[in-house]
Order: sequence, then C-alpha cells, then structure tokens
Amino acid sequence: MLSKLCELDFDEFLERFMPGPDMPPELVVEVPVVNSVVLLGTNESDICDELCKVAQPVFDRFPHGDKLVAKNMNHNPDDSDCDDYGEQLKVDVSFYPVDDDAKCDYTCPGLKRSRAATRWAWISLLVEIKTTHKYCAFEFEEKKLEKKDNGRNAEHRDGLQESAAVDKDQGRAADDGGPPTPKPFVRTGEAAERALGRMGKYIAKLFRRQHRLHISTLYVFKGQVRVLRSDRAGTIVSTPVNFQADPSLLHKVLWRYACMNQVERGFDPTVTRATVDEIEAMRSCPAMNNAAGAYRDAALDQPGWPVYKITMRHGDLIDQQSMQPIADEFYEPEKLSIPEDRVGTSDEVCFIVGKRRSATNSPAGRGMRGYIAYDVSRRRLVFLKDHWRPCIKSSLFEGEVLQSMRSTGVQYVPTPLAAGIVQDEMGVQETCTQDFLPVDERTGCYAPRQEHYRLVVKEIGEPLEEHKSPYELVKTIWHALYGHRQAWELNELLHRDISAGNILIFRYIDKNGGKQSIGILIDWDLCKDKKYLESVLRPSRAGTWQFMSARLLRNPGEKHEIADDLESSIHVLHWMLFRFVEHSLTDSPDLLLSRILSVYEEKGVAKGDERKSDLGGATKRTVLRSGNPIIELKNPNTSLGRLLQRLATLCQQHYYAVEPVISSKSKSSSALAGARPVSHEALPNLRNRFNNDIVRNRTLAKPEVDAYEALSNHVEVFGALWDALCEPSEEWAKVTRTDDQFKEPEFECSAVTQRSAAQSSQRSSASKRSLEGKSVDSERPGPAKRARSTTTDLQSLQEIREE
Repeated sequence: MLSKLCELDFDEFLERFMPGPDMPPELVVEVPVVNSVVLLGTNESDICDELCKVAQPVFDRFPHGDKLVAKNMNHNPDDSDCDDYGEQLKVDVSFYPVDDDAKCDYTCPGLKRSRAATRWAWISLLVEIKTTHKYCAFEFEEKKLEKKDNGRNAEHRDGLQESAAVDKDQGRAADDGGPPTPKPFVRTGEAAERALGRMGKYIAKLFRRQHRLHISTLYVFKGQVRVLRSDRAGTIVSTPVNFQADPSLLHKVLWRYACMNQVERGFDPTVTRATVDEIEAMRSCPAMNNAAGAYRDAALDQPGWPVYKITMRHGDLIDQQSMQPIADEFYEPEKLSIPEDRVGTSDEVCFIVGKRRSATNSPAGRGMRGYIAYDVSRRRLVFLKDHWRPCIKSSLFEGEVLQSMRSTGVQYVPTPLAAGIVQDEMGVQETCTQDFLPVDERTGCYAPRQEHYRLVVKEIGEPLEEHKSPYELVKTIWHALYGHRQAWELNELLHRDISAGNILIFRYIDKNGGKQSIGILIDWDLCKDKKYLESVLRPSRAGTWQFMSARLLRNPGEKHEIADDLESSIHVLHWMLFRFVEHSLTDSPDLLLSRILSVYEEKGVAKGDERKSDLGGATKRTVLRSGNPIIELKNPNTSLGRLLQRLATLCQQHYYAVEPVISSKSKSSSALAGARPVSHEALPNLRNRFNNDIVRNRTLAKPEVDAYEALSNHVEVFGALWDALCEPSEEWAKVTRTDDQFKEPEFECSAVTQRSAAQSSQRSSASKRSLEGKSVDSERPGPAKRARSTTTDLQSLQEIREE
C-alpha cells in the first residue's frame, strides 16, 4: 500500500476533490462546540460520540439531496460479515444514508443515542480515530491538553492555532534557503504499519462490498484530521489540519461532503438497486448446471448484501456468429427462443447481481470481482467479471482476447457475451490518483491510469477442488493446457497466471443425457502478446505466488516464458494432490503444513534491497532439480504416480539446461564460496586412528542428467498428461480422492488458510495476483502535479519505447 500513497495540501485537496460552498455562517452557530477535553483524551468511544454530536447537526441542516446520519460503531462489528476477507472488522464512525433499507440494517435494538452496528454495505464515509501517535498510520502534531489555567490555556490555544497553520506546509525550509525538504507523512514502525494495514483493509472491504469508483475517509488524531481519497490506483492523503483549534475546518469537510450527490461521493451511477420483480426473475431462472443454481442461490437473500442491477451498453454485446465450439466433444442443446423485443432494441443491457462470488482483497490494483448474474433481456444466468485495467498498449482487453481466440478456434476458454469499458454521463470511469504519484526513478515512467472494465461470459464453472476423481483433475488441467497451447500457437498469447483458481470444471449434459465435464482456462486479463514478452525492465511479476515458477520467484526481473506457465500447471497439480489424495504426509498434517509453507509460501527480501522486492522459490527450485516428485504418493505404482515421476524428470532436465551446475573447481565458484587454501602446518596434533579403513567408491559419481529445455514448449508436458489419461481406467482406480487435507486443524490461522480467506470465494473466477495492489505496467500521462511515493511495477522495454 505504501507505493500507492501520496500527500496533497489540505486546501488543494478540498479544491480538487470536495469543491463546493462552505457552511453558511448562520448555520455554524447552531453546531455544538467540540469538547477539547474529550478530543484530546484517550477514550475512543467518547471521541466517536463527540464527532457524531458535531457531524449530525451539519448533515441535518443541509436542506436537500442524499441525506446522511453519523453513527458511532466503535464496539459493534458487522455480524453479516461472514465468509469474507477481514471478518469482524469494525470502524469508529460511519456516515450512513437515511433511506429505510439502510436504516433497518444498521439500527440495532438496545443501542442508544448515536450508536449503531457496522454495515459495510451502507457506509458512505468512515472515520478512523487514534488516541496514541505510536499507533497512527500518518504523521500528526502531538499535543497535550494543559490544566485549566487561564494563562496556560491561552498559551495552549495559541500553540494549537500556530500548529494548524504550520501543518499546511509540505515541509521545512532548507538551511541554504532552497526549496523546503518534504517531510515524510507515513509513519514507520511495527505499530504504524499495522495501523496502515488496517486502514487498507477498511478500504478494500468497502470496494468488495459496494459498487464504488472512489472512497473518502477521515483519519483523526487529537483534534486533527486528514482526509483520504482512495481509488483503484491508490490513496491521496491530505495534510493534517487542527479542527480543535479551528472548528470551521471540520465543518467545511462535513458540509461539502453533505452537499455532494452519490456520484460525487464515488458511487457508480451504472449500478442501481434491483427491483423485487428482477430479483424474483433471477431466483426462478433455470440454471445450466447444478453449480450455477447453487451459486445463484448463494448470491441472493444474503444479509448485508443488497441486490443490484448493473447496466452495460448495447454496443458491448459480442457477436456470437463467429464463435467456434468451446470443445469438440461439447454438446449444447438448442437455444430457447427469445422474443426479439427482449433482446436487441434497447440501448442498454442489464444484469442482476447479489453477493459477489469472488473478489480480490487489495485496496488498490485491478480490484477484480466476479458475480453470478442474471441477464435480464435473455433470461439466463451468466458470469460477470468487474475489474480495473491499466491503460497501456500492452494491456489487452480481455473481451477482445476471448473473442479473438474463440473465433480462431482456440478451445477450452470462456465464451464472451459482452465486454467494454464502463462509461457514464461523465465519460469513461477512470482513476486519478496516478496523476499525483511520482515518476519511477529507474525507468522514468509514471503509474498507469486505470479504467473500469466489465466482461460477461456464458460458462459458469466449478472450482478445481470440486473434481470427482484424480482422473478428472488431470483431465481438467490437460484441457486448460490445450487451450493454453492453442492460444500461443494460433494467437501468440501467453496467459501468465496459471493457478488453481484460474482453471474451472464446466459440467454439462451430452446428447445422450450423460454427465460430462471439461476444463476451462479463465482470467486472461494478464495475458501478453508475444511481442511484449521479449524484455522486462521493472522487477516484478505476474501470477499467483504459490504457483509461480521457481525461476521467476528467484529472479523478479526475468521475462515471463512458456516454461513458467507450464511449470505453474505442474504446481497446480501438485497443490491439488497434496489436498485430495493419499500421500506420505497425509497422516502427519503438521508435517504437511511445513512442506506446503516451505515449498509454496517461502518469501523473503534480499539483504540491502531498498525496494524490498519479494523473493522466494529456493526450496521449490531444489526439489525440481532433484528429479523427484514434490509429492510422494502412498501408491506410486499407478498412472498418477508414473505421471508425477515423468513430470519431475522433465522439470529436472529443464532446470539443468537453463541453470547448469557451476563446477566447484572453477575460480568463480571458489571466490563466491570464500574458499581458502588449507595449511597442513595448522593441524600438527590431529591423528586418525582409523586411517586403515577401506573406502569403496571414494570418488562419488555425478548424477547423469539429460539437460534439455523440456518446458520450452508444450510438447513434453502436454504429452505426459495425455499418455497418463490414456492408461486403463483400472489403473486410475487405484488412487481415490480424499477429503480436503488443508481443512485439518493444523492449517487454521496458517499462511495457507489466511491467503485462502483473503482470496475468499475464488470459486468461479480467480484473480489471485500475488502483487494485486501493484500495477503490472506503466505509462507516462500528461503533465500533472506530483506528490511523494514510490512504485514497483512490471514493464517491457518495448512498451517504454512506444511511449
């Protein structure tokens, strides 16, 4: 989150993001005076009540518009916050709408005065309060309330007023009379970092729960306030002002926010509340398979998750005439006859969505959310993906990618129905925070502008963990690689995020009434055209950490290759087998957890790396070079066991070819190891009483490995999977599926389950980027005022040349 933060002067912040009239003087006198003793005290709940006491009269005196109410939620988390990232979080103060639906939700019996429950679905603006500077995420002036003495009190007030004026400056003048040196505004230290992380969770939670383009928050400490504005590019933080010394500063912020309409407050105007009839139409719609029906039911009638209608333009619809079959064996029954008046005449296409099926958990980045949606015009269930894409030449439009692939015959990838950049009356919905982030010092490039994008696809699949047998698991992964191979050979596209969440099982009924399934490779929003893969300048990666190749984890500046995606598919297979088949660690869940953490979750930072780039993959690389499968089956003499050994050999051959072993006798290796000549004179008293031992084979033979870039193309891995699938069914019957071994108590609160919770409900579309909050590419926008921050992104040399 640090790389996506910048600071802006308070007055300029309000002028840019909260313009409007200030509170009329005749109304100011009706607002209660803030209690300084409470504000500068240590009781957060009392401070919450004090802020509500001031804010509510401001809101009440605004005569029209979308009215707000201020509520203290300091002790009341959201009890509807189930199966979602960061559960049981609670904020201090929230500004809620006053409409009946919201009021019924956040009002709790027994709570008096300004108290209410946290309801993420309805928060318009939240307030975070801190009483100790150590636990603040941002810098403030530390002030203490003096005893009530006339002289000392006056001195204290003067000091606070002076502080309020000084705080508007960005820094202090340099000794040589030059421009002021910027002061850091983000605090350091473990407590401050936790506070910043908590603030990031609040913002991420609101983005997951609501259809917001940006979010405003207030950060309060000892009568001072910073105003924050967050969009998917990052967060702009105002300089602090002292409203305890000058209450008009707080009045200005509250009044201007009250004067805003919902769009100005950051709510997406292309999304409205669904009607009762629309919700019932979705509920009664026939489902294409059991999973689609179950996911639809789970999206509706969920406390804390209102149902909305999303509107896309008619021009976003994708012509289906050019689409080739998703698979040769796939059978689709004749389509229902849909009246023309329900299909193509409107300028808008509407989809009903409830609780999201999948979502990322970062306050910045692509912000992917996936929904089971009801297509109002065509009366069918579909899957809707909503995310933000970087505006650079190398970043492809996923809808166009899918349309192109399916038109050229690529199979086992989703069928696009509609896709497009989201626009409203103000134009394209896009971020603005990037205009205030500084240039990257190494590349000379700015962070990219991001634009809102939606994609609707026909297929609703099940997650990979819903496979019925190891055979179906391997078949599903083979189908995904089939589509991956065709995309590369026919369209020169590389997926770059092969992961367990991005491979789905799509079930259907064949023409004979039998149950069938195919695998689908989804989430092509990070794919790259071949021409952009030649060189990488910025040290970052695309992909999901657990499944990324050992080479990329160890070398963040390396370009992404076919071999990296193929290795990722092997890691997906291993990961699922660790969970669902009997192996040597099945009866030792603590050892299983240790193995998973060491191989898949290993992460650290190189000593002296100021940019603190994450590194890993050392253990993963060691295992791959060994030529032994990462997982040892209870019964290796099976089709699956032979497949794992063959894949292990391919990985070993590949790593010996691309990373050959350096001879220990070479000068370079000796120098690196710090080798020194041995002086026998230094060992005069050592004696070996067993010097007559007979040692056989004293010179150990080096292992003979046929070094060969086995993963440089699809042939070897593809063939290994195919040959295994062609083995007799009785061989596959020797290995059966078990219950999920990651559900053992030893895995609770581990990095594995925490990551799973953070990426909760990655069921129908996964966007589990290990660096989700970091932009993958960059562009150089037009001139704009810059503030202080840093970025670590990925960009090819070709992109920089084009810019």
